Amino acid sequence: MTAETFDQQITLSLRRVETLWQQAHESLKLPVQESSGTEDVPNQQQHLLLESLSELSHSLQELQFAAGELRQQNDKLVQSQIALEAERQRYRELFEFAPDGYLVTNPDGIIVEANQAAAHSLNFSPERLVGKSFAVFVATQERRDFYYKLSQLQRGESINNWPVQIQPRGDTSFLASLTVAPVQNPSSGQVIGLRWRLQDLTIARYKDSMQSHLHSRFDSIVNRTVIGLGLLDHQGNLIEYNPKLQAMLGCAAEELAPTLMRWMNLDKPGMESVMFRQLIAGERHSYQLEKPFHHPDSPIEWGRLTVALVQETPDEPISAICILEDISQQKRLKAEQQKAIRRQQAIQQQQAVKQQASQPEKKPPASPSLPTPDTSVEQLGQLLNAILSNSSDFFLVCDRTGKYVYVNQAAAQAWGLSQKDCIGKTWHDLKLSAEQMKQLDAQRDIVLTTGQSITDEINLTTVEGVKDYEYTITRLDNLEGDGGAVVITFKDLSEQKQARVAASEAMAKEAEYRALKSHVDRLASVITQELRHPLNTIFSHAKYLENNPDFDREDNHVYYIQRIQGNAQRINQILNDLLLIKKIEAKQLRLNPTELDLTQLCQGLITQLQERTPSNPQISFVGPESCYGIGDKRLLRRMLTNLVISALRYSPEDSPIKLELLCQDEKVVFRIPDFGSGMPESEQNILFNAFYLDSPVEAIAGSGLGLVLVKHCVDVQGGAIAVESQAEAGNTVTITLPLPQPRQENP
Repeated sequence: MTAETFDQQITLSLRRVETLWQQAHESLKLPVQESSGTEDVPNQQQHLLLESLSELSHSLQELQFAAGELRQQNDKLVQSQIALEAERQRYRELFEFAPDGYLVTNPDGIIVEANQAAAHSLNFSPERLVGKSFAVFVATQERRDFYYKLSQLQRGESINNWPVQIQPRGDTSFLASLTVAPVQNPSSGQVIGLRWRLQDLTIARYKDSMQSHLHSRFDSIVNRTVIGLGLLDHQGNLIEYNPKLQAMLGCAAEELAPTLMRWMNLDKPGMESVMFRQLIAGERHSYQLEKPFHHPDSPIEWGRLTVALVQETPDEPISAICILEDISQQKRLKAEQQKAIRRQQAIQQQQAVKQQASQPEKKPPASPSLPTPDTSVEQLGQLLNAILSNSSDFFLVCDRTGKYVYVNQAAAQAWGLSQKDCIGKTWHDLKLSAEQMKQLDAQRDIVLTTGQSITDEINLTTVEGVKDYEYTITRLDNLEGDGGAVVITFKDLSEQKQARVAASEAMAKEAEYRALKSHVDRLASVITQELRHPLNTIFSHAKYLENNPDFDREDNHVYYIQRIQGNAQRINQILNDLLLIKKIEAKQLRLNPTELDLTQLCQGLITQLQERTPSNPQISFVGPESCYGIGDKRLLRRMLTNLVISALRYSPEDSPIKLELLCQDEKVVFRIPDFGSGMPESEQNILFNAFYLDSPVEAIAGSGLGLVLVKHCVDVQGGAIAVESQAEAGNTVTITLPLPQPRQENP
């Protein structure tokens, strides 16, 4: 009976009792009078009946109220049960999908429960592990020690990081670390079960080796890079650096830190120190400057300095990285271009001067006039400032000596100065390069001499970094018509150049889209081409068997059926290769490293290929009698299979093929030479491109995807691949893989 049905029955009974009470009360209405003797007995029974019905109604109401409270408590219990079940399911999922193996056994080591990782390590399904003794998976030579440790566990002791050689079913043994905790009865303290954690130390060592290899490779790249790298603290002090930075600055190691700080102008107030403080304060992410070198031992003349903030964490101090590039060659090329432009401008100016000399009566074109000589420089500055204070362009007025008579507010702020501090300064005070100052001074003299304006482009260093500007120099005449000063206006070209960059990026994205479309078209072409031949073969053989069901010779039927099965396997191999490439490119492939005998792997692979290939080519193996390493067996087989098949494709018919194996410390080398005609350099450059099709050989079962799968398999294992080719001498493919060696057990 459910709680709802019970509540309904109580309500129905309560209504019936109330009805009976009302009917009895109506039928037993008697006058109230005093009486005595035997006549009062029926009246007393009647009153007792009414009181009994009333008490029964009251009891049913109390029962109904109690049923409501029980229902509420039952709802709470149901909610608690649902929450407990959800929590139990969550812990169950954590147990099942934990990366390490977990087991639950009874005190004698009989497995009661196992997660997926433990089942995978022991090469059993979780269901079939239940009921088996964990001791059968321990190497024979270590079982005596295992039973001794098991007796300690049965006494309630725990064991941490217990190294044990595990022997999975039908697989190679591996070294594992066991951590075991007993489960005790709370009341008696007796051990009622054991919880085991099984960690594969072989995979852990493989991961550590790969991480160490990648870290050392990264350090090697940083030390061999052609740019200087340095790490600075929040005060600009050098913490770490690569050798290239020291070579570029041309100083000893003990002098590198102060030299770099002086060259970056961090030891004195100015624009660069302001930008560095803004960087450390988080007001900017980076800044970039182009700076000349004056150190006598420095091998470069100009450098591009990029300073960027290193993303900080709560546990690490604030730091910045500086990147120094050698742009001396770029500067020299740009200087030569500027010289050619100035020579051409000088020739034009000389021609203009000659024309003016031939026409002495003609006055130069009208231009803005300077105030009279008695007008002060301060009044001139106030007049110009009132006009130009709200402009975003830079306006400067220079006299004949190159000193600033006026600088508007935008220009002064760009150099980190006030307008007042700019008056009387020269180009040198703004820390322009020598070439830029020489260029501007020469153009100022030309404008003052000829009266013709000059427009050019220049890159200036401001507090916001290096920006490109277009500037115009115009002569400013006094009342006598003599050039007393020049007006220089600078217009920021950053937005225009950004627009051009955005247009270039859009064109690049369009080109990338076209390349992707072409890639997809090539993929479709490759798949179509590779699937067409086995499908046609299957169709034709099936049609033959359909049209000749009563053919006498059974051998022909077997032959056609085998051909159909072989082509079906080829289609399956094509699809598997495509799925593997997709997983590798999407970084979804997980390595499964195991201890391997590479010699045995290569010999088995050669035997299989000779059986599969109709022409039965001579494939030989050259290598040591045994070579052990830890790697992914599936990827190695797929990689070597495609390489040998590719060698067969390029080699003439009946020419021998060799698979060479060389074992070295912590790495192995595979070499596959062929005796073909070689390949041109243009084909070598695209040999590993996606879906590059070489000349197909239909007699050999291959994926038709070129060597892209081989390249992906090599990259995902952290290796390298190279091709050597000579005309009429064949090709040699060399693969180097960092395979860690298994630990040698002491006898």
